[in-house]
Amino acid sequence: MLHELRQFISEKQLFSPNDKILLTVSGGIDSVVLFDLFLKAGYSFAVAHCNFSLRGKESDEDEEFVARLAQQNSVSFHVKRFDTSSFASTNSLSIQMAARQLRYAWFEELAKEYGYARIATAHQLNDIVETMLINLTRGTGIAGLHGILEKNGNIVRPLLFTARNEIRTYAEKNALSWREDSSNVEEKYARNLIRHQIIPVLKNLNPKLEEVFRYSAERFKGTETVYKYHIEEYRSRILQKTSDGFAIKLEDIDQTPDPLCILSELLLPFGFNYSTIQTIYTKRFQPSGAQYYSPNYSLIKDRSQWNIFPIEQLSHFESVVYPSTAVVETPNGKISFQLIESEHFKGFERSPNVAYFDYASLDWPLVVRNWLEGDKFHPFGMQGIKKVSDFFIDLKIPANQKNKIPFLINKEDILWIVGYRTSERYKITEKTEKILVCTYMPLILDPENIN
Repeated sequence: MLHELRQFISEKQLFSPNDKILLTVSGGIDSVVLFDLFLKAGYSFAVAHCNFSLRGKESDEDEEFVARLAQQNSVSFHVKRFDTSSFASTNSLSIQMAARQLRYAWFEELAKEYGYARIATAHQLNDIVETMLINLTRGTGIAGLHGILEKNGNIVRPLLFTARNEIRTYAEKNALSWREDSSNVEEKYARNLIRHQIIPVLKNLNPKLEEVFRYSAERFKGTETVYKYHIEEYRSRILQKTSDGFAIKLEDIDQTPDPLCILSELLLPFGFNYSTIQTIYTKRFQPSGAQYYSPNYSLIKDRSQWNIFPIEQLSHFESVVYPSTAVVETPNGKISFQLIESEHFKGFERSPNVAYFDYASLDWPLVVRNWLEGDKFHPFGMQGIKKVSDFFIDLKIPANQKNKIPFLINKEDILWIVGYRTSERYKITEKTEKILVCTYMPLILDPENIN
């Protein structure tokens, strides 16, 4: 196996013999075998171990095992403990994704600080099989079909030439010790379910399953290279740069061999998901004006083309309103303020751009600002509190407009989502003596018809 490792590293140009490598070691059989092979090959390397604090005493024993392994062989050792559960919860991630983000960010920090040329992981051939099957079940483009790459930036996987059974044979023959991760048998994880339930069935159909997937992955990788080359040709020819964004002519797309496929490759980099792109294409002959949104871009259907514009990311805006303030400027218009004695009040104007408040209930100064994540208010005519984000969703307010909507604030309490809804708490009653009348004069009357 040592000869095969050296040959694989050389053929794939993973790193040079004199490079200093950061070897990631969990303590499991794969990483212990790679550690042993690196020692025998004479490579210059240090060890990095992540303690994700997920399995209590077992995690700490893994850390102690790897520390001893490095010390006994006079190899430099790096270790870091993570509060993985807290990080996953805070960032709305699965435990597996949280652990992945944490470890690779730390590996990159170590490589930069200590000058490691490459970061080596112990992924092997069975990991390719499992990854390809996971990607297929989740739905993937061609990039997901080649599984794990032997080299991705400064990350290298020197064991991808060999399978799990060969690694075990090597470990037993060389009397190596390793740690068994108890979570590897828990089938609540997709990878473990595929490993223990699906792959054994496939191996009954083809005992050389790993080799078949290895060759398939190589072919998919080559196919992806050719595919990307031609996609870039279409991109340079069809995606036109305009003064304020991009444009794609319907005619140009329909003349390609697979219009939906080409359109999806052109729009995916703008953040549009495949389902939205399908809708964009199937409704291409409908009247002009249809709009679609990704997190950072809007696409508007014109008569003969799609126009793509970046969504303006506004910085926070805020203006203070005093009793003497007459007008406040906002990104989408102006708000004027007028104080009226109730005895002179001539009645309500039923317009979303005019709001009325009981003057005595207000704590001056007021504030006009943009929407902030987590905002809540008590909508007029409704019972209870509602999240502003849910309010926006209910009204189908476009993503590129919600940050421009002014909010009138009374001591952290929302008085008015300007142009949409006032608060129940500050409404006019029979006891009201003075009324604050707020009038919004928008620059754009209907946000849904912006073009």
